[in-house]
Amino acid sequence: MQSLGHVLAAADVEEASDLLAAEATPDVIVVAQAYPHQFSPEAIDRLRRLAPLARIVGLLGSWCEGEMRTGRPWPGAIRTYWHQWLPRCDQKLARMARGETTVWGLPITATEEERLLLAAEQPTAPRRGLIAVHTRSAEMEDWLSSVFRHRGYATVWLRPPRPARVEGATAAIFDGSDCRGAELGQLRQLVVALDSSAAGGAVPVVALLDFPRIEDHDRAVRAGAAAVLSKPLHVEDLYWQLDRVAANA
Repeated sequence: MQSLGHVLAAADVEEASDLLAAEATPDVIVVAQAYPHQFSPEAIDRLRRLAPLARIVGLLGSWCEGEMRTGRPWPGAIRTYWHQWLPRCDQKLARMARGETTVWGLPITATEEERLLLAAEQPTAPRRGLIAVHTRSAEMEDWLSSVFRHRGYATVWLRPPRPARVEGATAAIFDGSDCRGAELGQLRQLVVALDSSAAGGAVPVVALLDFPRIEDHDRAVRAGAAAVLSKPLHVEDLYWQLDRVAANA
């Protein structure tokens, strides 16, 4: 983040309020919340009054997903979960540094539909290669294949429990749930099968899980996943992770 702008750190709302009262004028205020109710809507509103033009982005921990159903989510704030933070931060701050319009730059009254429409308009560089899609769901395979074809990739469907044999793959997608039991074994088998058929080293696997917690993420990584994304997912997050793992392979 330091390379994309000047960062001021505050340990709590009081310290952040002092920084803002001292005429700090941020473009974005990131509030890192480890657990539900750590920061109240009133505390967030206090920051907003001190910096009314700044966009408030919540960086939310593993237990904060239930707030949308049973808690008090902060009004007018963009919710970003811990497993979404790296792609979102990298994409949005880089575009802001270049003077481009981003979702984080939209006014507080912007709807989720308006944010999605702006994200869909962002240009993406075309790519080449073969993506193996490991999923039982024909609907999921069809959606992922259309997403990858739009970027320039070719795809092949690896439908379990058939053996995962494919050569020349750039990367693979593992469509899972919580990466436990038999599903964990399938991920391990996929990683081993892809690596054994690769001529130039390991084939990175991106695991898609249902609202992963820290332990789910770590279990998938130990099984060989190069990255973990949450479902439902944003296409731009998927592109970002795919570019990252393919570049590191």
